[in-house]
Parts: sequence; structure tokens; C-alpha cells
Amino acid sequence: MSTSFRYPLSLQTVLPDDYRTNGSFARLLDSLREVGFWGLELNIGDPRELDYGSVRRFLQGHGLELSMLATGLTARRLELSLSSADEGVRSTSVAVCRELIDWIDNRTTGLIIGFLKGGQSPDREQARRRFARSLAEILPRAEERRVALLVEATNRYESAIANTIDEAAELVEDYGADVAQILPDTFHMNIEEADPLGALRRRKGRFTSFHLSDNNRRFPGFGAIDFAPYVALLDGIGYRGRLAIEGNCANDPASEARASLARLAPLLQS
Repeated sequence: MSTSFRYPLSLQTVLPDDYRTNGSFARLLDSLREVGFWGLELNIGDPRELDYGSVRRFLQGHGLELSMLATGLTARRLELSLSSADEGVRSTSVAVCRELIDWIDNRTTGLIIGFLKGGQSPDREQARRRFARSLAEILPRAEERRVALLVEATNRYESAIANTIDEAAELVEDYGADVAQILPDTFHMNIEEADPLGALRRRKGRFTSFHLSDNNRRFPGFGAIDFAPYVALLDGIGYRGRLAIEGNCANDPASEARASLARLAPLLQS
């Protein structure tokens, strides 16, 4: 039976190429809806090969919304980086990002910039400047389309661009907060933040989505992070955004999502 939560709750997963006929994927969607999930954050190899409306209607047929388009899989498959020292790669990445913004045809869906930011770099400041230049080229399209673009703060082992909440916020602070946002993630915060709750409090006006992932990059409850202080902080600052579970699975995703939600539910129930 579906449970009511204070925040719309999504799960990040990959959209299979055969998503319309994939029985395992359909069972995952039905299981998520049954226990109270609101939506999905989808990683798609190349979203431009699909129709946004068709994907969204398919999810709605299972009682779920398309919350976010995650770009990690796209960036890997197409070898994209918004901070690349290779100008050809950087400009191509900007062009694809604009096309992904155009692909999104509903303001309820945001665009996550995580792995797409670019990886490690021998010159961190130069990489950040290149990424800032890319943002300046992309955000006018996001503003025109009213699509929220979320710069995810990811740890130093994955990227040179924005490791802390403050670093991510500094990259978007010159743009409107309705479109240029940050995306906190508890896994990355556990590595990078000396005072994670303080960082969230300082930047509370810059995020409307929040990733819950354990310290071992599995779903919440399969590691060592105490999520109660995070939820209490969100309640305390009057947060009105969404939550999303992200992580690796050792077994069946549906059963692990259910187990994770069983641990989180006492914190999230209305």
C-alpha cells in the first residue's frame, strides 16, 4: 500500500533500451509506486533518440513522474565534458546539453549536471573556468525553456569542478535560482564537507532536489550515514523540494529500494 511522505520521493535508475517491453523494469516501477515513490530520475544513453512525451507517458502509466534527466550515462557514452581542455569536446558538450534542455518538454523535469561537469584535472582552476564558460553558454537556453539545471557537488576523486556545496553554489550564484541550482548528495558530502548541515543551511535557497545515498554508495540504510539529522535540517529550513535515492545495488533493485525506504519511512512520513 502506498505511503504518504512529506517530500516527493524519486529513485535514480537507468532507462533500458527496451523499456516498453522490459518486464523487470515494469515490475520495478510498479513496486516503487506501491511503496510510495513519486518519480524517477532517469539515466538514458542518448535521450535525443527518444521522445520525451512518450517516456513520460510510459512512466505515468505506472503512476510515476519523470523527475530528472540524469546525464551521467549520456556523458560516458558520448564522451562529453563541459570542462574539457579540448575545445572541440567542450563545445560539443555544450551543444548536446542545449539539445537535452530542448528535449525536456515539461517544467517538472530538471537536468542534472554531475559526471557531465568533467573529471579530474591537473589544473583545477582552469577546469573550473572552462566549466563556468560552458554554463554561461548553456543557461540562457535553460532560462528560455524554464528548465532547471542542477550542478551536482561531487567528490574530488570524481571531478575537479565542484566538490563542496559552496563550490557548486559559487558557480551558479550569478544566475536565477529558479533555473540555476545545485544538487547536494549525502555520499559526496560525507567525503567533502566538514560541516554538511551548515553548508546546506547556508545554501538553502539554491537547491530544490536532494540526493540520499549512503557512505558506501549504496541506498540509504545499507551503510553508516545517519539520515535523521539531514531530514531534520530540511524540515527546519522549510524545504519544499524533492528527495531522490541514488546508489549501487548488490541484489534486486526493487527489493533494495523497498528495504531502504523501510528504514527512511519513519523520518519521511507525513
